[in-house]
Amino acid sequence: MCEPNLHRRIALLICDIPVDAIREKHGDYTRIFGTLLEKSLQPINHTRSVDSQANFTLEPFDVYTQIYPKDDEYDAMIITEAAATAYEYDQPGKEWIKQLIQYVRYVATEKPRIKIFGVCFGHQVIALAMGGTCVRNTREVSATKLRLNELGKKVYGLESGVLNLHLMNRDHVPTKPPSFHIIVSSDHSPNHGMVRFSQSEFSGDAPPLNFRLTDIHILTSQGHPEFTESIMRMLLNARRELLGTEVVDDGQGRAGNQNDGIAVVGKAMWGIMGVD
Repeated sequence: MCEPNLHRRIALLICDIPVDAIREKHGDYTRIFGTLLEKSLQPINHTRSVDSQANFTLEPFDVYTQIYPKDDEYDAMIITEAAATAYEYDQPGKEWIKQLIQYVRYVATEKPRIKIFGVCFGHQVIALAMGGTCVRNTREVSATKLRLNELGKKVYGLESGVLNLHLMNRDHVPTKPPSFHIIVSSDHSPNHGMVRFSQSEFSGDAPPLNFRLTDIHILTSQGHPEFTESIMRMLLNARRELLGTEVVDDGQGRAGNQNDGIAVVGKAMWGIMGVD
């Protein structure tokens, strides 16, 4: 039996449904993100004794149909990707996006104990909820080398300064929200991920020089730590008409490159939740 303080209850705010081919082979987003969490937790548990194994429950909520958690007894929440455009929240039929933005703002400000993670669309929703911007940008796909700044190196434990993640985005966050710190960038966007520290611990505008991962309140990633080579290849094929042959062929050529989603980003997520 896992000790109570080694169990994490996580809410998954689902913003879309995977394309059919991905869902048939890899499951829905609950299974996909569950796999990310399980595989990144395994090496951590290998360093623990049998009676101190960490575990978790992942509870899904289809927020695109306006289904939300009924309580706030969660250690963390993850906001998934979506094909929707985050900054179109005022458009007809996109009311669910506006509600999600309002909900994230509420949790971030009123429930600071809950760690928040946002991936791609989730990264953009967090930015909009907390005072940043989101706009159209150059399309980015497949396994890509991203650049970590000094803060990013500390968050992800990568002295090389290179983070390899799968991308599938056209929008980005050019203006970060107040009190957030950018940690990673790409050739096409200065902001591929941000952190916000717990305000009770760090109130200054400059990032702290010394911190623990548990001092981080919010972590976002424009890239997809939950994507695998197989998922990326299927997604590229499914979106060939939208992306165009040149973009798809380029992405397929890089889909098998190094992917740090589990070993680096997943590990950091657990560290932020106090499991390391």
